[in-house]
Amino acid sequence: QGEHERAAANVGDVANTDGIAQSILHDPRGLTPVLYGLDRIDKLFTDRQIAVLSTLSDLIVEAHATILDHSGKVQDRDGAEYAESVATYLSLALGRTADLSSNLTTWIADLTAVRNTFSRNALPMTWDFVETNVIADKWNGAVEWVCKCLEALPPLRLGQIRQAEAQQNNFPPNVVFSSDPPYYDNIGYADMSDFFYVWHRRSLRQVLPALFRRLSTPKDAELVASPYRHGGRANAERFFMNGMKDALLGLSKASPEGNPLSIYYAFKQSEMSDDGVTSAGWASFLQAIHDAGLLVDGTWPIRTERSVRTRGIGSNALASSIVLVCRTRPTTASVATRAEFIRSLKREMPEAINAIRKAGVGPVDMQQSVIGPGMGIFSRYSKVLEDDDRAMTVRTALSLINRVWEEIENELDTAFDSETQVALAWYATYGFDARTSGELITLANAKNIPSNVLFSSGVFKDMKGKAGLIPREELPAHWQPSTDKSLTVWECVQHTARTLRADDGGGEAAARLVAQMGPKGADARALAYRLFEIATKKGWSNEALVYNELAQEWPKLEDLAPSTSIKPSDAQGSLL
Repeated sequence: QGEHERAAANVGDVANTDGIAQSILHDPRGLTPVLYGLDRIDKLFTDRQIAVLSTLSDLIVEAHATILDHSGKVQDRDGAEYAESVATYLSLALGRTADLSSNLTTWIADLTAVRNTFSRNALPMTWDFVETNVIADKWNGAVEWVCKCLEALPPLRLGQIRQAEAQQNNFPPNVVFSSDPPYYDNIGYADMSDFFYVWHRRSLRQVLPALFRRLSTPKDAELVASPYRHGGRANAERFFMNGMKDALLGLSKASPEGNPLSIYYAFKQSEMSDDGVTSAGWASFLQAIHDAGLLVDGTWPIRTERSVRTRGIGSNALASSIVLVCRTRPTTASVATRAEFIRSLKREMPEAINAIRKAGVGPVDMQQSVIGPGMGIFSRYSKVLEDDDRAMTVRTALSLINRVWEEIENELDTAFDSETQVALAWYATYGFDARTSGELITLANAKNIPSNVLFSSGVFKDMKGKAGLIPREELPAHWQPSTDKSLTVWECVQHTARTLRADDGGGEAAARLVAQMGPKGADARALAYRLFEIATKKGWSNEALVYNELAQEWPKLEDLAPSTSIKPSDAQGSLL
């Protein structure tokens, strides 16, 4: 045997004796390697990787002992706590190293880098993997990342950490709560955490014996609706609903009267069904909030996620986390009928939606954000009665909120100029594809506008027998709103989108266009949201990305507009 072969010869014994060979539960949603025989944690690593990670783990144990020896007094509390802290931070670096050193890591070709095991909240099966030199690359980088985090988070005062089940309502009184609860069945935290736990346990079980007394993480009480753990979907949902209701009741009782509860919830728009009713997870979570006697006092997206990319748009991923601000519902809250609830939605939601847009919320977050004002209306009533006097469920309320939002959007469409209305209808059906001229004539007649006006306005392209929307790349580079004799909202959006994405000076040039739009600027921004919704429903990822970027940048363009020159000569020069 060579030197390297001898070094890895005892890997099997290490895995079995040190608790690394823990079984992976069969969750077909997020733990797919089990389906292909990788049914234990140790099978997620090559022998060489186990040898290296085990060696690093042993060295962490030695480092802890060495620090204690060098402190001069093993019983010295300060010395012991320092040694414990160093070992803990090194163990975190070990976990990060394991994330980048398994047989599930893949290669990012355009970055010439390793994609970590948990590139998303799952353990997906991969059909090939990349392995790098841990000692020469990943370990040092992992330690540096931990150090950067410590440098960026200076302690202001001593804190307290308690591990307990939220359902037990064992909260101290008079505190302000900010909670990021489990997302129904979206992520199996406990199952996936064993990937890291086995390595942390190996390096810290002597340092923190009470915390690492188990071979794997506890799972039965985890507040996640896992069908495979509770004997089916119905039982899993019941477990989640009851547990979440108990936890929220405890938060409400422990919070001083009038104090807000901040609850973070990341919602995937891909969970929306065709009829507009949200997923069981979102509906169940909001139902638990309502049943716990809380009302939604406000909702707002906070930029906590990574920047929206083309992939993110394509999968309808949120750009933000949604914060629900909840308060205890007054005991004097009234009862409303279904009709009264709908009237309140139609009366109050337009202003709320307008405020959300003005605040800079991008289209990718709108589907989630508009639920907030609607749920605020629904949850302020003690109950909303259906026509047969049954209490309306949150699922039904969400369906009505989505329906009213769609009606509001459709009413906004009628405020656009006729050319834009025709363009919007065409885009919703054909995108930028060309069709026979007869189809355009039919749409034009419905809006009582001659088809030749659509061509002369710079919105549609006449191809002698065929017609279609003018693609952005074919729009005239020197166009300006101030000199357009038949200015349309459609042109404002498409020209600004094209200019904003230009390589040089796109932002300033786009701001100059916005400065010349006058009242049509607000309509243009609203149209960008509508086009995003259409592109998303159609699955046009690149188109959706264009309009999401435009809508998010619009407030910045408006702020920049007064400082830009809007003289025609200057504007033309910037668009060359």
